[in-house]
Amino acid sequence: MRLYTHKEALAGGGLVVLAIIIGAAGNALGWALFGAALLGLVHQHRVLANFARWARQPLRRPHLGNGGLQQAADSLRWSLLRSRRRVGNALRYLVRIRGVTEALPDAAVLIDGDGDIEAFNQASGSLLHLSRQDMGGNLGALLRHPEVVSLLKQRVPDATIEIGSPFAEGQRLELRRVNVAADRDLILARDVTHLNRLLSMRQDFVANVSHELRTPLTVVVGYLEAIEEESMDEATLRHLVGKLASPTRRMRALVDDLLMLTRLESSPNPKPEDLTPIDVKELVDRVVDEVAGLTTKQHRIERRMRSDLRVLGIEKELHSACSNLITNAVKYSPQGGSIDITWSSNGGGALFEVRDQGMGIPPEHLSRLTERFYRVDLAGSRVRGGTGLGLAIVKHVLKRHNTQLQVESEVGEGSRFYCRFNSDQLQPHSPAPIEVENPAPALRRDATAS
Repeated sequence: MRLYTHKEALAGGGLVVLAIIIGAAGNALGWALFGAALLGLVHQHRVLANFARWARQPLRRPHLGNGGLQQAADSLRWSLLRSRRRVGNALRYLVRIRGVTEALPDAAVLIDGDGDIEAFNQASGSLLHLSRQDMGGNLGALLRHPEVVSLLKQRVPDATIEIGSPFAEGQRLELRRVNVAADRDLILARDVTHLNRLLSMRQDFVANVSHELRTPLTVVVGYLEAIEEESMDEATLRHLVGKLASPTRRMRALVDDLLMLTRLESSPNPKPEDLTPIDVKELVDRVVDEVAGLTTKQHRIERRMRSDLRVLGIEKELHSACSNLITNAVKYSPQGGSIDITWSSNGGGALFEVRDQGMGIPPEHLSRLTERFYRVDLAGSRVRGGTGLGLAIVKHVLKRHNTQLQVESEVGEGSRFYCRFNSDQLQPHSPAPIEVENPAPALRRDATAS
C-alpha cells in the first residue's frame, strides 16, 4: 500500500516545479522551495490532525485528506468493525452459556491445574458454600475432604466420588470431574440425598415384599407337603386344607394392595368429568358395617356426621381410604376402646377425621407412617395382620383428591388421622344439615385389614 496516491504525487511534484519556476524568475529559488516545503508541512499537519481526531473514534468513517492514509484508515476501520462483531457475538454466546450455567440446579466450579477456583455458578453457593472471597482459593482446601483431594489430583479411576456434605448433616453429594482443557477442569456437584433414599426405599420394598410373601408361602408349602402323604385320613386332610385359607387370603390381600398402590401412583389425577358426588355418611356406614364383621374386640364406634356436604371424587378410592383409616383405628385400639369418626363443615370446606384411643405413635415415626411396609410396632403388627400398605394407599388416594393425610398422636393417649377438603371439592346434599350420633354395635369376629 502506497502512502500517496498517483494524483497526490503529481500534485506534490507540480508544487515543487512551480516553486522552482517562481524562484528562478524572481531570483529567490531558496525562498520559493521553502514556501513549497512549508505548504507541504501545513498539509501534512492537517492530515495528521485529522488522523488523530479519527483515531479517538476509529469506528466512524475517516476523512483524512490523504489517499494512502485514507485507505489504511478505511481498512483498519472495517477490521475493527469485524472484530467488534466477533467479540459481540462471543460475549452474547458467553452470556447465554453463563445463563445456562446459572440455571443449573447442580454446582459447577471451574478450576485450574492446581485446583484453584476460577469461576463457579450460583448453585455452588448453596451446595458447596462458595462465595466471592473464595475466588482463587483451592477447592480441596475449602472442602477439606480427602476424597475431594484425590479427585482433584486425578487419583479416582472413574472421576466420580460421593461424600457426606461438610456443611449439611445427612446430605450426600456426588462430585464429578470433567476435563475441559489441557489445564482446566470442571467440577460438577449434585445433591443425591433424595436419590439415595429412593434407592434405599426400593431395596426395602423388594425385601419387604419378599418377606411378606415368604411367610404365608412357607405355610402353604408345609401343608401341601403334609397333604401329599398317602396315609393321611380324610378328616386330617380336610383340617389341613382349611388351614390353607388364611395364608392364601393374606397373599391375595398383599397382591391386591400392591396392584392398587401401583395404579394410584401411575395413574394421572382424575379429571372433573370422572368425579361423582359421594355421600360421606353413607360411605362411612358401609365401611363400619364391613369392619364390624371382622373383629372380636368389643369396640365402640361413634359416627358424628355433622355436615350434609358430599365429596366430588372416585368412590372406590375414597372407600378404600376410609376403610383403611377405620380398620387401623380398630386394630390399634384396646378392647372396648372408643373410635370417633367425624365429618363436619370447616372454614368453607369440610373435615374428615378418625380418632382412636389406642397406644399412640412416638413423634419420630409420624413422618414415615405412609411409607410402604413401615410399621411402628413390628412384632405387634404381625399379630394384628394387614399388609403394611394401608396408609400408603390412603396417602395416594387423598393426593389424587387434592388433599393430604394429617396425623396427630400422643403415646398412650391415641391418634387422630384427618384430612380437609376445599369448597370446590364439595357439593351440598340437602338444605338441612345432618347430625347423627349413632354408635355402632359392639364389633365381633377377627380383623384382617390392610
